[in-house]
Amino acid sequence: MIFARYLLREFIKLYVSICVGFILIYCVIDFLEKNTRYFPRYNASGLVIIEYYLVQTPKMFVDISPFALMFSAILTMWIFARSGEVAAMRAAGQSIRNVCKPLMYISGLICLLSFSISEFVVPSALLRLQKIETVKIEKSSLSRMFLESQWVSGKGTILHFRKLNQLEHSLVEPEYIVFRNSGEVAQIAHAKSAVFDVEKSVWKLLQARVSNFGASGELVSVDLVAEFKTTVASQPPKLLREGISSDLVSFRELRQVLSDSKSSGAAMAGREVDLYQKLSSPFANLVFAFFAFPFALRKERQADTYIGIVACLLIAAVFWGSAAAMRAIAAGGSLPGYLAAWGPTVLFLVFGIVLILRVDRRS
Repeated sequence: MIFARYLLREFIKLYVSICVGFILIYCVIDFLEKNTRYFPRYNASGLVIIEYYLVQTPKMFVDISPFALMFSAILTMWIFARSGEVAAMRAAGQSIRNVCKPLMYISGLICLLSFSISEFVVPSALLRLQKIETVKIEKSSLSRMFLESQWVSGKGTILHFRKLNQLEHSLVEPEYIVFRNSGEVAQIAHAKSAVFDVEKSVWKLLQARVSNFGASGELVSVDLVAEFKTTVASQPPKLLREGISSDLVSFRELRQVLSDSKSSGAAMAGREVDLYQKLSSPFANLVFAFFAFPFALRKERQADTYIGIVACLLIAAVFWGSAAAMRAIAAGGSLPGYLAAWGPTVLFLVFGIVLILRVDRRS
């Protein structure tokens, strides 16, 4: 237990340091590149630039976490091997699996942390980033944040809107149509804007002009209503066209988008793969950890550690390359989305476990 706490403390120190280092390196390089044209062109202030990079931190952490974990695991195990502590644990009858078990547990927790951040923090942070770029830096209007015309259907109803403002969760020029069971139009409501009622989980039109029609289609009456509630209980999808990143929505929202895709008219090519990848991508932390342990303890020599780092980087490149290739194949309809997302993860995870077992047999 004492050894496990000591191992975890050293690993966490390295992991946090490497994460912070990677993020700072990215920010410095990106700042040097953007400070030559982008920031001076729009005369961006220092506070806006700081905010610009701060809101990118959650996404950067999720992206670099597997690599930081891999380097941390290799360096931690190498340090302990060089100091003779791993050899002492082996002499005491401990297997490599037992020695690495604390790091496997913390890698699993990092997987959960990575998923939680990508689910609850990254979407809102990226939307905030878009607003900073559009409004605070480029000094454009929020209209550039609008997505194009779409529509959402409910039971016996259709809600059409010209534009959706993702930041303010409002609709521009909505039109709500209610049909009778026989298919005739019973009611049409027009408004300049609509907002989503969180408590009632429905859209409501503001200052709506409601036209009521009779059974034969004649106009019966026209009413002006301050708030006209619809029966559409789902928010319109944020991914309304190709080119909009799936990172802008959470797993739950993307799943809702897919379930509503038939009625929303949204372009869904490749989105199913993105849905499953939101679950499988955090497991890259665990995959990289399983590769780091056997290479770090291969022969407990410094030269072999460097070789192990290079080998892990090559394996990581193959892993991400195969994941991208399978996503492209699945987006074309030649492969199920779940197989494209989970295939590389499961395959490389099994490979890493086999490597650990082989090191165990040799020790």
